[in-house]
Amino acid sequence: MSEKATKKQELIKEAYRFGYFVGYKGHTEWVSWVSKKKGEIYEKAKLFGIYNEVRTAYEKGLEDGKARRLKEIELGLSKLESEIIPESTKEAAETKEKKEIEEEYQAFAKTPKIMEPPEILKLIKSIEAPKMLSFPKMLGGEE
Repeated sequence: MSEKATKKQELIKEAYRFGYFVGYKGHTEWVSWVSKKKGEIYEKAKLFGIYNEVRTAYEKGLEDGKARRLKEIELGLSKLESEIIPESTKEAAETKEKKEIEEEYQAFAKTPKIMEPPEILKLIKSIEAPKMLSFPKMLGGEE
């Protein structure tokens, strides 16, 4: 598989994971760092020519993350932010929190907790060139 195809697959996974993170953590998409990161992902997707696939992966991740969050709230496994942090403390820690959230996303994206659903795997497969178009192994092609 070519390096470009690998980068495309990684971008689709990144879009799904970022959408999942935003949905699961309950962040709004118009917050500056979220919209900036989403814009960066979409720009890369446009360069690779896979914008629709990346957008679909992001939206699916967002949907899945929200669903998991709601399920955990219903089960009482997760507390709402308003239950944990008093209002006065929220305002004082806002700038520090932005940086912490970005770092949290970086750690979150690397965990094996998120399993890409079959729809995302289909998107990844759709960008691979069919093997029948590659050179045979005896002519120096890839396996």
